[in-house]
Amino acid sequence: MEVASRLFYKQGYNSTGINQIIEEAGIARGSLYNHFPSKRDLLTAYIQAMEESSVAEWDEVIAGIKDPRKKILAIYDICIDRQIRSDFGGCPFIKVGSEIPCEDVGAFEMINKQKNADKSYFEKLIKELYLTNAEYADKELLAATLFLLMEGAMVTSTIAKDLQPLRNARKIAETLL
Repeated sequence: MEVASRLFYKQGYNSTGINQIIEEAGIARGSLYNHFPSKRDLLTAYIQAMEESSVAEWDEVIAGIKDPRKKILAIYDICIDRQIRSDFGGCPFIKVGSEIPCEDVGAFEMINKQKNADKSYFEKLIKELYLTNAEYADKELLAATLFLLMEGAMVTSTIAKDLQPLRNARKIAETLL
């Protein structure tokens, strides 16, 4: 799974073959198929693993932060750090979503579930921010705006191989908050 995840992220799902995974993992073909009957099953496991690691990273980073504004801005910092660590590899969910056929409804449902969870994460933090302050009535709209700002900046940063879109998005988010 570790090898498949690395290859799917680095070179793409469609460009990664089962034989390459088997060779780089140093396992027998039968061992792979005992755990994952198909490449599509590997994709499912990959999406689930990326979802778990993404949420865990957000939780870990914001755990020690008290101020909800700083928690939200920390998510942008995480995105900047991810781009640096991955050499502008971008969002694994967006990458997979661009490669799978439209007919693979199950994969799109998993990706959509992850994206909705990310947006809900922002909603939770916005509600925490405005728990005692009713001056901003449309918390869901603000959360959606911050989420879409992050998503768009991540895509633009990946394409441009530049951190500035994410830095700008963070500044905009800070202004909105």
